[in-house]
Amino acid sequence: NDLVSTADATLYVPFTPPFRQFEGLGIADQDTATGDYYVITLKDENGFYIRFFNSAGIGVARTFDFVSKGYGKLVV
Repeated sequence: NDLVSTADATLYVPFTPPFRQFEGLGIADQDTATGDYYVITLKDENGFYIRFFNSAGIGVARTFDFVSKGYGKLVV
């Protein structure tokens, strides 16, 4: 996927199309330094938000891949 998060904001990653039932998410960070970490928030059948931080808790830009698992297509 090679998605890039920014240093100053949380990135929203949508699932297209959304799942009818969301089951799981895996993240593979690619260019992190020792002590870097990420926070995932508001994870649901529509997508998720992610932001990367360095060991000092400051937002950093990082590249990552993801895989998601679910079934069905959400119809509204």
